Amino acid sequence: MRKIVIIACIFMFGALTGFGQKAAVKGIIVDKTTNESIPYATVALLKAGDETAYAGSVSTENGNFSIEDIPYGSYTMSVSFIGYQSHELTGINLSSDNKNIDLGKIALEPDVIGIETVEVVAASRTSSNKIDRKTYQAADFETAKGGTAIDVLSKLPSVSVSSDNDISVRGSSDFVVYLNGKPTNTSASLLLGQIPSENIQNIDIITVPSSRYDAQGKGGIINITTKRNTTSGLTVVATGMLGGTPWKNETDVFSNQERDNNRINGGLNLNYNMNRVSLLGAVNYTNRHNKGIGDIYTYIYQDETQPNSGTYYILDGMGARPKWDENFYTNLGVDFKPGDNSQLSANYQYSRRHTGRTAHYKYNTYFSNSTNGAPIDGTLYELYNPNEIHRKGHFQNVTLDYFWESTNNSALNISFLYENSNLDQTIDNKEFTYDNDRLYYDYNSNEHGNPVFHSYQLDETPLDAYRFEINYQKDFDNESSLNLGAVSELVRLDGIYEYDTVNVNTGDFAGYDYFNNTIGLNRDIYAAFAEFSGSANKLKYILGLRIEYLNQNMSVSSTRYFEEVYDVFGEIGRDFNEKEFEQNKLDLFPSLHLSYQLNDANVLSLAASHRINRPPAKDMAPFLYRRHQEIFEMGDPLLEPEYSWNADLTYNHLFGKHNFSLTGFVRSTSNAIYRVNRLDYSLDNQGGVLLRSFTNVGTQLATGGELGFNFDIMSKVKLFVGGSVYQFSVESNESLFGDQSSSNSVNWDAKTNLNWTIIKPLKFTLDYSYKSGSVTPQGEDLKFQMMNAALNFTPEKLQGLNFYAKMLDVIGTNQAGGYTGATANGMAVFQRDWVYDYEGQIVEIGASFTFNQRKEQTKQRLIGDKYF
Repeated sequence: MRKIVIIACIFMFGALTGFGQKAAVKGIIVDKTTNESIPYATVALLKAGDETAYAGSVSTENGNFSIEDIPYGSYTMSVSFIGYQSHELTGINLSSDNKNIDLGKIALEPDVIGIETVEVVAASRTSSNKIDRKTYQAADFETAKGGTAIDVLSKLPSVSVSSDNDISVRGSSDFVVYLNGKPTNTSASLLLGQIPSENIQNIDIITVPSSRYDAQGKGGIINITTKRNTTSGLTVVATGMLGGTPWKNETDVFSNQERDNNRINGGLNLNYNMNRVSLLGAVNYTNRHNKGIGDIYTYIYQDETQPNSGTYYILDGMGARPKWDENFYTNLGVDFKPGDNSQLSANYQYSRRHTGRTAHYKYNTYFSNSTNGAPIDGTLYELYNPNEIHRKGHFQNVTLDYFWESTNNSALNISFLYENSNLDQTIDNKEFTYDNDRLYYDYNSNEHGNPVFHSYQLDETPLDAYRFEINYQKDFDNESSLNLGAVSELVRLDGIYEYDTVNVNTGDFAGYDYFNNTIGLNRDIYAAFAEFSGSANKLKYILGLRIEYLNQNMSVSSTRYFEEVYDVFGEIGRDFNEKEFEQNKLDLFPSLHLSYQLNDANVLSLAASHRINRPPAKDMAPFLYRRHQEIFEMGDPLLEPEYSWNADLTYNHLFGKHNFSLTGFVRSTSNAIYRVNRLDYSLDNQGGVLLRSFTNVGTQLATGGELGFNFDIMSKVKLFVGGSVYQFSVESNESLFGDQSSSNSVNWDAKTNLNWTIIKPLKFTLDYSYKSGSVTPQGEDLKFQMMNAALNFTPEKLQGLNFYAKMLDVIGTNQAGGYTGATANGMAVFQRDWVYDYEGQIVEIGASFTFNQRKEQTKQRLIGDKYF
C-alpha cells in the first residue's frame, strides 16, 4: 500500500510539473516601411526542425498577437500576410527561466512578394471588430458569387433582406450606404442591388457611427469597400455565371409570360499599377429572374355608410408573381501620386438598372358575415387582375479626392462628390371578368373581350446631389490625434406623377388627370465636426461632436385631392391647400467610443451616438399610387425627422486562432415614422380599399444582443457563426392605430457560414440564415429561413482559373409573408394576409480567370488609407 501511495504521489507531482511547464509568446506585427500595425496577419509556431505548425494565432486589429500554453522547448516562428514577404524568427527557446517572451515589433517587408508562392497557414477571420465597426470579408461568402451586395448582406448577422430587397439592420431600414467611405443619396436597395459581389472587398456595419460621419440614418451606416489592387503590374479578372431551374420552367396560363429562374452574369476587372499611377476599371452585367407565387387574403369591414353594412368584403387571390432584376455596372478610377506626400484620386461609376414584378392574381371577391365565412348569396364576383410594375433608372457618381501628408504627422483631405440618378416607375393595373383559366388579351379581341377597368401610373424622380468636404487630421507624439472637418451637401430632386385610366373600349387614355402632381425638393445640409482620439494606458477613446443645419423646402403643384385623402386619417387643423413645406433645423450630435484592452486576448468596447433620420422623398411625395387592387398609398410632405440614441457594449475575446464577440445594444427612437393604414370607401373600388400614408406618431425601442464566433479548425475549416436576439417594441398614437397602438415582440436571427478546404484545390461552402417573425405597427412579418451551398474548384495546373457550382435555397424555404390589420374595440376592422413563395433549388455554375502580368509585384501605399 505504501508503494502505491508513493508511486501515485510521484505520478501526480510529475503531472503537475508537466502541466506547469507552459510558456507564452507575444508581439506586434508592423509594416516595415510605415511602422503601422498589420491586423489579421498569420502567426505560426513550429517546433525546431519540424515543418508542421504546432500552434498559431492571428494578429488583432492593433497588430498584437499572443500564443499561450506552449510546452518548453525550441521553436521557430513564421509570420505572413498577403501583400508582404513572410518573416521567420528562429531560436525561440522557452524554459522555466524564459517562459514569457515578448518579441516586440516584428516588421514585415512590403516591397516584394511572391504572390504564387505565399501559403497562408491559418485563414483570416470572416468577421473582425474595431472600435467603431464590424467588418466582414465578402470573399468568404461564396454563395453570393454572381450576385450583388444585397446577396452578401443577407448573410450577415442582424441584417435582414425582404422579398422586395428592402434591407434592415437590427429591425431598422433607415440607414445610409457609404461607397468606399463616401455617403450616397440613392435608395439603399437600389444602390446595393447594382454593386457586383465580386467587386466587393469587405463590408463594414457601423451601428454607432462617430461624429466624423453624417448623422443621417438611425440604423447606422453600411460601408461597401470595393476591391482595389495595390500591387504593381497588370491584373485582369474575368468572371461568368449561368443558372436557373430549367426543369421547373413554365408559362403563365393567363398572360403567356415565361416563369423561370434564369440568370446570367459576366464581368471584367482590370487593375494597372506602375510607379506613381494606379488605374482600375470594371464592367459587369447581371440579369436574374425569379419565379414566384403570391397568396393574398384581405377582409374589409363595411360600416354603416355602406350598402352591405355589418358584413365583410373579402378579396381572396392567388397567382403567379414573377420578378426580375437586370443591371449593367461600370467603374473607372485613377490614383496619382505627384509627390511622396500627396495623392490625387478620381473615380466614376455608372450603372443602369431595370427591376420589376408582375402579379397575375385570380380573385374571388364577395361579401361575408364573418372574416372567413362563405359568400353571401349573389355577391360572388370572380376577376383576373394583372398588375405589373417596372422600375428603371440610371445612376452615376463622380468623386475627386486630394490627400496631402505633411512631415509633422498631419494630413489634409479635400473631397468632392457629384451624384446623379434618373428613376422612373410605371404601374399598369387591369381588371378582367374571370372566365376560366385561359389567355386574356388586352384590347380589340373579339374572341375574349376587353378589360372592364384599366389604370396606368407613371412617376419620374431625377436627382442631383453635390457634396464638398474638407478634413484635417493632426497626430501628436503621445499617439493622440485631432480630426476637424466641414461638409456641405446640396440635394435637388424634381418629380412628376401621372395617373390615368384607359377607355376599355378603344384602348386609348381617357385623359383623367385628377391625381396628377409634381414635386420639387431642395435639401441643403451644412455640417462641421471635431473628433479627438487618444489612449491612456490600455484605454483608447474617440470623443466627437457634430453640428448639422438643415434647410429644406418641398413644393407641390396640386392639392386638389389632399382633403379627400388626408381627411381619412382624421388630421385636425391641417391646411389642405398648403403647397410649400419648409424645415429649418439646427441639431447637435455627440458621440463617444471607448476601447479597453483587458489583456492581449480580451477587449471591451463602448460606443454611443445621437442620430437622425430625415425621411426620403418617396415617403414625402403626395403621389397617390394604386399598388394593388385593394391598396392605395400616398406620402406626406409634412413628415419630420426621426431622432435616435444608439449605444453598443462589446466584448471581444481571442483564443488561439479563434475569436468570440458579444455585443449588447439599445436603440431608442422618438418622433418615429409609421406607415398608417386606413379604410376608405370612396376610391372607386367595391367594398372599399386600404389607404396608406406616413406620419410621425410614436416611439420605438430595440434592446438586445449580438453574438459572433470565428473558428479556424486545423487550417482546413473556417466557420463563422453569428446571431442576434432583441426585443422590439412600438408605441404609437391610439387615435390612428386603435388596439394596435402598443405592440412588441422578441426577434432573433442566426447566420452561419462554413468554408471547408476538402483538398487543396477543392473548397465547400455552406451558409444558413434564420430570421424570426417581428411585429410591425399594424401587424407582423413572418419568420424566414434559407440555406445555400457552393463547391469551388481551383485547379493547380491551370493557373488563374477557378470554377464553382452552387445551389440556392437548398431546402426550398424561400418564402416571405405577414399580415397588416387593425381592430377597434376588439372587433376586426381590416386585415391583409400575404405569402410570397419564391420557388428555389436554383443551380448556378460559374468560372473566373485571373491574369497577373508578373509573379513579383510591388505594393503601393495609398495615403488616404492611413488617415481617412
